[in-house]
Amino acid sequence: MRRLLVLALIVAAPLASAQELRIGEELTGTLSPNSRDTYALVTHAGWYVYGHVNQLTVDVVVRILDPEGKEVSEFDSPARGPEPFQFSPEAEGTYTVEVAPYEGAEGDYAIVLIANEPKATDPGKLVDQMMTPFSGTDRPGAAISVVKDGQVILARGYGMANLTYGVPMTAETGMSIASVSKHFTAMALVLLEQEGRLSLDDDVRKHIPELKDFGTPVTLRNLLNHTSGYREILNMLPMGGWNSTDAMTREEPIRLIQRQARLQNPPGAEYNYNNTAFMLLATVVERVSGQDFREFMEERVFRPLGMDHTTIKTHQGQVIPNSSQGYANAEAGGYRYVTDFASAYGASGVNTTAGDITKWMLNFRDAKVGGPEAIEALTTRGILTSGDTTDYALGLGVRRWRGQMLYTHTGGETSHRTWFGWFPDIQSGLFFSSNHPAFSLGMWTDLAEAFFGESLEPEVEEEPADSVVHSMPTAARLEAIAGTWQFIGAPLMIEYSVEDGELFAQATNQPKFKVEPTSDSTFAFVGVQATVTFHFDDDGTVSRATHHQGPDSPMEKVVVPELTPDQLKGYAGRFWSEELETLVTVVLDDSTLMAHHRRLEPFKLTHTVDDEFAAGMWAYGTVRFARDPDGTVSGFLSGNGRTRDVWFRRLED
Repeated sequence: MRRLLVLALIVAAPLASAQELRIGEELTGTLSPNSRDTYALVTHAGWYVYGHVNQLTVDVVVRILDPEGKEVSEFDSPARGPEPFQFSPEAEGTYTVEVAPYEGAEGDYAIVLIANEPKATDPGKLVDQMMTPFSGTDRPGAAISVVKDGQVILARGYGMANLTYGVPMTAETGMSIASVSKHFTAMALVLLEQEGRLSLDDDVRKHIPELKDFGTPVTLRNLLNHTSGYREILNMLPMGGWNSTDAMTREEPIRLIQRQARLQNPPGAEYNYNNTAFMLLATVVERVSGQDFREFMEERVFRPLGMDHTTIKTHQGQVIPNSSQGYANAEAGGYRYVTDFASAYGASGVNTTAGDITKWMLNFRDAKVGGPEAIEALTTRGILTSGDTTDYALGLGVRRWRGQMLYTHTGGETSHRTWFGWFPDIQSGLFFSSNHPAFSLGMWTDLAEAFFGESLEPEVEEEPADSVVHSMPTAARLEAIAGTWQFIGAPLMIEYSVEDGELFAQATNQPKFKVEPTSDSTFAFVGVQATVTFHFDDDGTVSRATHHQGPDSPMEKVVVPELTPDQLKGYAGRFWSEELETLVTVVLDDSTLMAHHRRLEPFKLTHTVDDEFAAGMWAYGTVRFARDPDGTVSGFLSGNGRTRDVWFRRLED
């Protein structure tokens, strides 16, 4: 996903003016930065709907709205080529398919409805139906396997593993499963602990002594639980111009930590997903075992389980027989080759098949590798120093869903997308992986419902609204809300605006989205499980609010003064990061502050508040300038979520 909050924007055209989508009939359109097109789709409850928007010269976002105008689904994967949309209506009626430009893009597209038919009731036929977008000899495909009650009941391939040579995808095709690899790495550490060759509570520097000493131990368990405080390598390196197809050496995570100025959080205090940690863990396995990571995993995990078609990808260009090729959409149409991460093994690297992965699933039941103690260790959730329990164990998510315990992980690289889930109490599991750039992992809920529905508790219905009738906000209240809101204690701002009597919001570095009133002072985000409460004063003004999404986040309304060109010029200069060993040059270009890096496209810095700017480049996120006592800009801090507060020192002119 390319955003933290889901967008919904612009005023809808009346539904009566929308063209109707009909099977096989292609319609074309042209989008401007602030436009959207709507199409009417007549369907029935429980049917299956599938179509796609061919992004000819514009990157689009597709939203599905039910007959009452509520969002059903949103689709936003590749920037070019087909953007598939598929859903199962809950009610009969006329649905709206909305096509909008991504972040102010403009250009041409074509939309076509391919299927509008009764949804299959047989689980196997439902899989065939849902895999329609990834089937055929002209597109990348997917592989899926299902275990039910301890038995493999389905293992199939769809579409193509290799388009150049016409190789179809099968249950025996090797798939790069990306971060689903992490709990395999965790098993390796647990096996070594069982042999007394290490402890998960060891300081990682016991095994990699060249790592920087931050004055407090960072344990192997911290690495496994994503609580280390280390920089996240896949967020950090792009700040230096690295992209996901570039080669990465095994020494890079060690060098990254050696250059890190300070930990981002005390070890164990905060969960922050971290690929650096799992790359280091693979190095620990190699140093403690004396074997290459691939050799260790094949000898100790894969072969004992009969996973004879599973291995570790360790370097760029490695040939893995019968493995799928990764693809992205080509600008001129069709697909192009892309490579997955190569030297990120430990965090990634496992290449397996839909057939082999079922043997790994059953090890959660049989404990053939590691024994019951290893399974318990893998599935015991982490506990923070605050005493709070996370939803992450050792390289594996652990939570309850629909009344069932679920061990799960997702994986996504440059091309491959993977979902893995095991329900231990019903000895059932689901796996699917794809080399298609538009493949969505969200279908797991429909598939789990189809295969295991009799063991799942009903979905929790929303509690009926109370009998109190809440008044809706007046125009004056909406105007009072409009403005810039700063999260207290966090580098995130939201700009609220009123358009044609409706409230819209735009978070830092994100598109505009709609929020709907639930009372005169509370609003719900469209398509996101988040709400906001504005705390009005008696005189009708408002300066405080609370954002509800996970933990409550207080906000305050701020005034962002427009900076003059002379003020903006004070931020210009050359800025050097010792951590990244990279240079960013900030210049004033026709009253616009622009940042330049030799390996990145120039990006805009938009003033938000005080000395803080939003960067028009995801890797830099927020740029917060610092000043010397005399008021001269001395540098800036930048970060993008998983990597925070990277220091760039201003160089002398």
